[in-house]
Amino acid sequence: MSEDVSVSLEIPAETVFACPVAGLANVLAERAGFGQRERYRFQLTVEEFCLCLAGLAEGSRPLALGLTGKRHQLCASFAFQAGNLSLGALNITSRASLCTTDDALAGDIGLLLAGKAADRFHLKHQGADRFLLEATVDRSYPPVAPVRLPEGLRAPFAIHPDPSPAQLTHAATLAISAYPPWQCPSSFRTPGKFPDMVAEGQVACILACDATGQIAGLLPWSPCSGQALYFSGPFVFTPPEMTAGVARLLVDGFLSAVARGPHSIVLSFRATADLPQASFEPLGALQSMTDGRLESHPVVFRHLREDNGLAVWCAPQLEEFLRQTYDRLALPRDILPVEVPTGRSRRESLLGATYDQVRKFAELEPFLDGEDLTANLAAHVAAFRRKGIGAILYSMDLAVPWEAALAGDLIEAGFAPMAVLPQGGQADKVIWQYARLA
Repeated sequence: MSEDVSVSLEIPAETVFACPVAGLANVLAERAGFGQRERYRFQLTVEEFCLCLAGLAEGSRPLALGLTGKRHQLCASFAFQAGNLSLGALNITSRASLCTTDDALAGDIGLLLAGKAADRFHLKHQGADRFLLEATVDRSYPPVAPVRLPEGLRAPFAIHPDPSPAQLTHAATLAISAYPPWQCPSSFRTPGKFPDMVAEGQVACILACDATGQIAGLLPWSPCSGQALYFSGPFVFTPPEMTAGVARLLVDGFLSAVARGPHSIVLSFRATADLPQASFEPLGALQSMTDGRLESHPVVFRHLREDNGLAVWCAPQLEEFLRQTYDRLALPRDILPVEVPTGRSRRESLLGATYDQVRKFAELEPFLDGEDLTANLAAHVAAFRRKGIGAILYSMDLAVPWEAALAGDLIEAGFAPMAVLPQGGQADKVIWQYARLA
């Protein structure tokens, strides 16, 4: 695993420190080998977040910053304290006037710039008035070049014990050439990124080769929570008569590798048709439209060890769905009722949003509740639709009472619960999908 370039520091919550910290971010990005455009975006992200959070932090409490340069991305984290935090300008649907001298609107413009400069951000409420904001800027990689599937593959097939970066790049390129976009991680489309993520430990994988060393299959996975792993595939590049055997080899190798680790469950909604069905249980299905045709994508899981039960929060609108799901899956769960909020402390909600125009797929998660949540959901749906994205998902963590209480808002905004991911978050996660695909 490669060594990251990292800096940790605390600064007073004063705007005068934003510029020198931004300069430090630029130096770190250059030291990590990033290009000028990525360095500038990272510098802008750090500076604007420092300016904004210095204005929001309470009293003399400092900002704790972490800057890290990895092989495939630059990361900035900001730990701070703030009462009644409102960051609505970070929504991807936000608009702000650039012609203003109003301090509040100027702050919104700063957040808008930071949100656009970063490839993604994540806000975590750590209790009381403590928050952690993380933002990342990805390295730029050349796009995938078309390749032909290997010919003349010969048994016996075996797991490659230590694939090289070139082999991982080739395997990702084969997968994106042979399988639909929905089933392939986005890193496969810029295959140089995939081996960098493996080297960093962000992703693990199993690679199968034939008797001559040609690549025959690939199965990658990564953590999606402290208890659950998320996998894609298996991706198999053999003639049809050999596919089942290589798929079984990949899945068995995967399960053997993760059985020794700390995780207790594996999940996927990017499973291919080559997955041995008897080895996994269905959780539900997601839907997408491809060339005017409705497609269903199964969500599957498998326990690695016994599920000893959890307590989950549940709003009245979701209770029947949860009870039916837990009964069908024989999962021991204590369902705790949560009251629907009658009033909300902040006006503007904040939603995390990621989307992939090639896969025509988007995902939302709640960061901050607010009075405008239903309208904010509708604005995000409209924005995705303008980009031609039909499959819009929303993740709800049932360990967080205020998240679970939003079921009514989701139903009002046109979303429907589709599947429960056991231990997919702090507790179980419910995956919702916007019901109108077209």
